[in-house]
Parts: sequence; C-alpha cells; structure tokens
Amino acid sequence: MADPDEPPRPRDYALESELESLRKQEKEGHATPKEQRRAEQLEHRLQVDEHGEEVRERREDDRELDREDAEERHRHRH
Repeated sequence: MADPDEPPRPRDYALESELESLRKQEKEGHATPKEQRRAEQLEHRLQVDEHGEEVRERREDDRELDREDAEERHRHRH
C-alpha cells in the first residue's frame, strides 16, 4: 500500500485536481456527459495507479526478503 505520509506524485496531484473540479461541476449540476465520463476515467486511472504502486511495493519487499534468505543460507553453508 502507498505510504499515506508520502506526498502524491505530481501526475496524481494533477489528476486529483482535475477530478475534484469535475466533481464540483457535477455537484452544481453543470457537468456535461463528456465531463462525467472524464471524471469516471480519472477515478479509474487513479485506482489503477494506486494498485500498480501497491504491486511494485510488494515485489520490492519480496525481492528484499529473497535477498535476506539467500544471505542467511549462504552464512549457514560457510
């Protein structure tokens, strides 16, 4: 999972800002169907980005554990 204390990436910030603006328009009743679709696309993209970050972090953690295991096995052999 992404660290909540870590600042969002600039791309995420831009997407979230645009999404917030579109949601505001929708709430006020000014959103067009095209803007509503765009908001849905942005929400999806942010979710995909978040999931991708979680997968990358899990893989990095797994690689680190594999390295530690290999070092431990190496120490026991010698």
